[in-house]
This record gives sequence, structure tokens and C-alpha cells, in this order.
Amino acid sequence: MRHVFDAVLDRFAAADPGTLRLRQAIRTAASVVLAIAALALLGLPITAIMLGTIVAMMSAMSVNDKTARAKAGTFLLLPVSAGVSITTSALLAPWRGIADGAFLVIIFVAVYLRRYAPRGFAVGMVAFMTFFFSLFIHATVPQLPQLLFAVVVALCCSAFSHFVLVPRRPRLNLRRIVVAFRARLAQLVDAAAHLVEEPDDRRQEQLRKRVARLHECALMVETELADLVEPTQFDQWQMDVVDIELTGERLAIAARRLVAGGAVPDDLRAGLVGELRELRVLAGRDPRPALAYEDDDSMTRLAAIGRQLDAVDNPPHVTRLRRAVRELAVSITSARAELESDLPAVVMDDHPGRHRQPDDEPPASPTAPPAQTGLRLTTRQAIQAVIGAGLAILGGEFVSTQRWYWAVITAFLVFANTTSRGDILIRGFRRTVGTLLGILAGMVAASLVSGQNVLILILIIGCISLGVYVVQVSYGLMTFFMTMMLALLYSLIGTFTPEVLVLRLEETMIGAFAGGIAAVLVLPTKTRALIKEDIAAVLEALRRFISDATGLLRDADTVDLIDQSREIDKKLADLRKAAEPMTHVISPYRNQRSELRHLLALLGSSAYYARSLAANAEPALLASDDRLPRTSSRIVENLGRLIAAVGGADGDRKQVVAGDALSSHVRPRHLAEGGEPDDAVARRIMASFDHLDELIVALARPLGLSDDTDTEPSDEVDAVTSRLLGQVRDADGSPLADAALTLVDGKGRQVGRSVPADDGRFRIEVPQSGTYLLIASSPGRHPSADLVTVPAGPVTKDVVLEAERDAWR
Repeated sequence: MRHVFDAVLDRFAAADPGTLRLRQAIRTAASVVLAIAALALLGLPITAIMLGTIVAMMSAMSVNDKTARAKAGTFLLLPVSAGVSITTSALLAPWRGIADGAFLVIIFVAVYLRRYAPRGFAVGMVAFMTFFFSLFIHATVPQLPQLLFAVVVALCCSAFSHFVLVPRRPRLNLRRIVVAFRARLAQLVDAAAHLVEEPDDRRQEQLRKRVARLHECALMVETELADLVEPTQFDQWQMDVVDIELTGERLAIAARRLVAGGAVPDDLRAGLVGELRELRVLAGRDPRPALAYEDDDSMTRLAAIGRQLDAVDNPPHVTRLRRAVRELAVSITSARAELESDLPAVVMDDHPGRHRQPDDEPPASPTAPPAQTGLRLTTRQAIQAVIGAGLAILGGEFVSTQRWYWAVITAFLVFANTTSRGDILIRGFRRTVGTLLGILAGMVAASLVSGQNVLILILIIGCISLGVYVVQVSYGLMTFFMTMMLALLYSLIGTFTPEVLVLRLEETMIGAFAGGIAAVLVLPTKTRALIKEDIAAVLEALRRFISDATGLLRDADTVDLIDQSREIDKKLADLRKAAEPMTHVISPYRNQRSELRHLLALLGSSAYYARSLAANAEPALLASDDRLPRTSSRIVENLGRLIAAVGGADGDRKQVVAGDALSSHVRPRHLAEGGEPDDAVARRIMASFDHLDELIVALARPLGLSDDTDTEPSDEVDAVTSRLLGQVRDADGSPLADAALTLVDGKGRQVGRSVPADDGRFRIEVPQSGTYLLIASSPGRHPSADLVTVPAGPVTKDVVLEAERDAWR
């Protein structure tokens, strides 16, 4: 029973890191309940109670400043913005046209203020919602004192929830996020164990998702740490987090390669699964120091299983997985005390944290920010929102002169947290679908609980809580719960009819259409243009990282490569968000989905190897050979060509330059001084450079450069000078990691073999130039065999494997 309970807690902790969404939902529900109770006890009319409820809900949701002082400042501004909106609406109520114009002004200001987020977002949202709701209740001048008083009371209730009932507690938040990080790590290990035990495509995809979720949670841990602790303490903890994340990713890659590497004897497979399951216990969620002995027990059991496996012959892919298990076990045990046991002692509330610049360090700004060209996004969206709302007013009044404002609220909200016209269109679609499903559910719920006011009120608060809880996960689901809440609210005040909800759907569709028209025709931010900007930003971050990493490895200068690698991760996350409309079910660009996924896979692998390089780099470690700056210069120049290609510039050269692997020539510092030849750290650094070099060359084709690559002349000749590079993909362009590649010469002898990396990339070293047969296979897919000519240097050959069910097409 205890194991079941722990498993449920693990799943919950992993789904909501730090319980941030749950706390936000509780805070909002508490604000609403307190506001309703207080306003009812004060004897205010139903219109004032409804307005206060909306104000309490919106302020609880939108006030998200990080410190208590900043939150207090925002709460002091909210009565002003709400008061201006309500008073304007009431004063202009007799003059409909002027009131509509004032509403459009409020909309412009509300969207424009988002540039000053998070405070500007909260002030603008409350201003819009109070004006909107004043129209809904037909506010008049005689009602103003009661309405303004209700706003003040509601904001006091919301502030009480923020500062007293559900306050932001940095120590507790960080500890909960760390627990979630461990839970997601345990889920990753569990997924790897399931894949090794019974390989299939579904488990491959599950492991890939678990890796992405672990990375997401690692960024959350670092973000919280950066706001709470001193820079010196942050650097050590950040290294621990990155180390665990990277070893977890290496474990996933090793598991995939094991599955693709061929048959494994049943007894050996059972031993590997036993190791992984013991590792999963070690990565459990309970961080209490009193349970530290469990770490020793788990390590003892791991060692016992390891001795049993050492007694039998281990193929290379098995050895690789076992090494990944040991590395992750060491990372977990070494980081436990620092990340969990000692955490509360140094975390301080409202601490300036790492964002404070040390007095003896100048601000780090190696490159000036690009000059702002054209209108800012918030200004452009403010203009679009005004025009979209104007169209919604016209269309909404055509359908209903009493409920037209539902069209306006939809046109306004589709511009919240969006960056491109594709993003806006997708949001409008999700809001429409969520409204439709919410209407159906609301009709059923309202008919079942009709007349039971207490139960209706409980369901309304429940819908609000669920809507807030899922808003960061699914906009459509949030719309579903809010529409269902609206149906219950109509039932509570005695105005519920199916016709009203159908009218709500019609007005929502009009608002979504109006917002989409404005986004497409008025100062549009094209999705493709935004994607290109984000690709260039990722490449630029990579270029800076490579330059600074080279400087660190050549000299003793200290550079924060971890921060730079995280900057690459953040820019890549922006790119993925910008690319989402291109792959949505209603997108007209679905035919480009394969290209985009291929590009994202290459950039994702580049970010992984950048993290690996940052975690292992040491000052002057590779100072003994001049090949490092030469390789680095080639990579930086290639990145420059890619950036120019993304920007549409026609450079002198349309090809990227490939060269010899760094690991073929560079000798680590201490190797040159007579140290041990088997240096894992140095070899890992050089391998990361080589992978980055290959990935950046591979980016040439999807970014529009020539398919062929120039080869950099080499001053030295290795035993292996020829190299076959490429990527294995399926028919849709998605990378395949569960493939096996074999290179055969003219006499039928195997001269090389490779298993692709997580992004489908492979590399085969060839003894000499010539023509070879490349054979590729993958479970559930038809094998391929292609002749390939390998020159005295690197050559690229991609492989496409079709699924057996699709081979006839």
C-alpha cells in the first residue's frame, strides 16, 4: 500500500512541479469564496457580488510578481484601473457609440501594458474585465458607490489569499520542485527499464517524452535557485542539476542503443532491468535525511547485481548502458545532500539571488542587442486587438444587441500570450472548441442541479479552480471549464436557457473569426518569419557558446558556460513554441511538419551536446594543440553562414565546411605532460565538439544551403581519414534512433557498424576511400541497402526507412 501511495505522489509531483498550478488554483478559489462571503455579509446586491467575484478571480490569476513587495505594488494599482473602467462604463452608458469607442481604448491600453509584465498584464487584464463586466450587468451611475466598494473588498480578499492563506514561500516552492525533479528522473529510469524489458515504438516515444519533461523541470529548479541564493552557492547547485540531467539523458540514449543493437540474452536482459529498477528506487522522491540509509542499501544492491553481470560477457551496448547506470547513481547520491538536505539553510525569502550583479564584475554583454525595427509586438497586438474587437462589436451586435460583448472578450483574449498570426488562429480555434464542449457539459450540469443553489455554487467554484489549474497546460480545457461555470452561473441567477448558451457559442465564433482576420490582415507577425528569427537566435547563441568554450579550454579564463548552454535551451524552447502552429491539425502548413521536426531534432541534439560540453569543460584542459581553435573557427564560420542563410543574405559561399574530427588530433593538457591516456572527461569534451561540428554541417540542407559540403584541407593524415555521416529518418522525416547500420566492402566484409544517436545521427569511420554498401534496418521497417562512394574525407548519406505497413505507397 505504501508503494502505491508513493507512486501516486510521484506522478502528481512530476505532473505539477512545485505544486505551482495547484497553489494558484487554491489561491483563486479562496479569493472567490472570500469575496462572495464578504460581499454577501455586507448586504450588497447580486450585481455587486458578481462584479466582486470576477475582480477577485482575475486578480488572483494575474498578479504573479515574484516578491511580496512587487505584489503589494500591483495590488495598489488594481483599484485605480478597475475604478477608471467601471466609472467610464457607467458614465458613458447612455451614449452607446461613445461607450464602444471607450471600450476600444481600454482594449488598446490593456494589450499595450503587457510590455510591462507581469504588473502591466495584471493591470490591463483587470481594467478590461471590469469594463466588460460593467457592460454585462448594465452598470449605472447610481450604482457606482456599491460597485467600487465591491471592487475594493474583492481585491482585499484576493490580497489576503496571496499574502496570508496561500503565500509564495520560496523555500517550500524550491523543495517541491526538487522533489518533482527527482520524481521525473525516477519516471525516466522507469521508462528506460520498461523499454529494455519489452522494446516497442510506444515505449521509445514514452522515454523520449520523459527526457523532455526532466529537462523542463531542471530549468525550473535553476530558475527558482537563481532568484533565491547567492551566486557562489547557485553555481555549485546548478552543476549538480546539470550533471543529473545529462547522466539521465545519457542513460536514455544508452537504453535506445541497446534496443537497436541486436538481441540480448534473456538472463543478461533481466540483470539490466534489475539494475534499472534498483536505480529507480535510488531516484525516489522522499528527500528526508533520515532515509539516507536507503541510498546505501540501493548502492549495495546495485553493486551486487553488477557483480553478477560482470561474470558474463557484456557486449559494447550493454557495457554502455551499465556505465550510464553507474554514472547516474553516483550523480544522485552526491547531489542529495546539497540539493535537498541543506537547502532550507541558505534560501531566503525575497532574496535578490543570482540576478544581482556582483560589485566587482561589469555587466556581461558581449554583443549589443539588435536594434528595434518597426513596431513592438505589444504595440502591434494592441492595434490588432482594437481592430479585431471593433469587428467583433459589429458582428456580435448583428447576432444579438444584448450579448455582443461575448464576441469582444473572445477577440481580446486570443491575443493574450501569443506571438504570431498562426498562434492567434490556433488559440481562436481552441477557444471555440472549448466553448462548444463546455456548453454541452454546462447544459447537462445545469439541468441536473437546477434549484440546488448551494451545490451550484460549489460546482461554480470547482469549475473556476479546475480552469485555473489547467490554464498553463491547455487553453481549450480552461475555456471548457469557464464556459461550464458560466452555464451554472446563469442557472444560479435564474436566467439559464439553452438558447443563451448557443448564443454564447455563436458570439465566440464571431470573436475568434474577428481576431483571426485582424491577426492575418493588420500588421501581421508571420509564423514563418518568427520561426526564422528564433532559429537565428538559437544559432547565434550556439556561435557565442562555441567561441567562449574554446577560450575556456585554451586559456585559464573563467566563462560561465552553463548559463550560456541554458540560454541556448531557452531560445530553443521559444523556437518550439513558435513552430507549434505549423504542426497543428488545422494548420495549412502541415506538409512542412517533417522538415520542421527534422530541424528541431538537429537543434535539440546540438543543445544537448552544448550542455555536455559546458558540464565537463575545465580551464586550459585542451591547451596543448592548435587544432582546437582551428576546429572552433570552422564551426563558428559555418554557424555564420547558417545565420546568413536564415536571414536571406546571399554570402560568397553557399556551402558549409566539414573537417576532421577533433578527437583525431587534439591531446589533453595532462596527456601531453605524460598523464594517463584514458581520460574520460577530455574524451567527452572532444566528442561533444565533434558532434556539434557534425550537427551544424547537417543543418545546411534544411536551412537552404547546398546539400554538398566543402572539406577543409588537413595538414595531418590519420589511420582513419574517411568518414560516413548521416541521419536515419522515417518516411515523415522523424529521426530514428532504433536502427542498426552496417557498412560492407566489395568482398562482403563488414568494415564499419553504427547505431544512431537519439536524433538519428550516425557516424561510421572508414579505413580507406572507395565504394561500399550501406545496410540499414530497424524493427517494424523495411531494411535498405544503398551503394555509397566514400572519398578521402567526410561524406554525408541520409537513410530513410519505411514502415512495413506504408511500404506499398
